[in-house]
Amino acid sequence: MEPVKIFAVMQTFCYAWVFILSFLVCIPAGVNVNEFRGHCLLYASGKWDRTPQSDPFLADVTWGPESSCNFTIFIGVLSMVLGLFYIVWTSILLIRGFESSWLDAFINLIVNSVMCVCLFSTSLTVSVGFRQWCELITSPKSSFKRCEDGQHFDIGRVIDVDAGNYFVQWQVTQFGIWFLWLLWLTLSVMALIRLYRYHRIESFTSSMNRERQRLISQVTQNTQSA
Repeated sequence: MEPVKIFAVMQTFCYAWVFILSFLVCIPAGVNVNEFRGHCLLYASGKWDRTPQSDPFLADVTWGPESSCNFTIFIGVLSMVLGLFYIVWTSILLIRGFESSWLDAFINLIVNSVMCVCLFSTSLTVSVGFRQWCELITSPKSSFKRCEDGQHFDIGRVIDVDAGNYFVQWQVTQFGIWFLWLLWLTLSVMALIRLYRYHRIESFTSSMNRERQRLISQVTQNTQSA
């Protein structure tokens, strides 16, 4: 198999993983927002309360900005759609034996770079925001030692949320979104290499054309002199 085709197969393989891992971002994040009645736990703060007959529970919560969770879901869906599109696109090129153009390589580099930047910022948002939620869960008044302990108790009964799976949901989301960032970073580097290859081919072709024109001109002058 030619190196160009091997490179295209590698890209298709990466896009396939992008498509798969996108489900690990949008689905658990979306389910968590639904279970929290549309609230976003990222960057949330609040107060704990308890009665002698009950376990500690959250009595007053200031929820984080909804955009933090909604954009995470959006970027997961967008990554899924783009991954599926490029799987189909590169597969068609491979099956038909065509090679993409310079313009296609340039657009691909732009798309990959934008997704890489967006995913990096979203990954930081999710990780920092969830850490702040965990600090709330493990605050001294809660008596919980670990962040995951809160999901084993009915801590959301007063604020009317289902907090039984938040830790698993956001751990899966963090894994998926950081892994997605690595994949889009890899794809950005691959797109840059492909664009550089096209640039070298273009430069080589231009050099050959100039040399050919110089030789033709020299031969013409020699013929006229003779």
